[in-house]
Amino acid sequence: MAFIPKPNSGVLWPNEKKQSPNHPDVRGDLFLAKDMLLSLMDKEPGTLIKISVSGWRKEIIFKDCISLAASEPYVKPSDQPARMQKQTPDDSEDIPF
Repeated sequence: MAFIPKPNSGVLWPNEKKQSPNHPDVRGDLFLAKDMLLSLMDKEPGTLIKISVSGWRKEIIFKDCISLAASEPYVKPSDQPARMQKQTPDDSEDIPF
């Protein structure tokens, strides 16, 4: 059975061919879904595209590795909808004088 990667995931393995300090410590692949990549390209006005990457240390096939997951960057909402904001009662009508 052939290996079929999950969309927006990847793995970094130790670089067994490292021969100098300039060579990378780990190497691997990241498989991005075209729809996510195209969506990010449409949203970014500049030439750089930001992708959030998370990693977990794991052991796969008796080798230490870092499992990766890619996603769209988190964007903090600038304004909460009015229904989400805390409602405070208007006490000005209850003042007896």
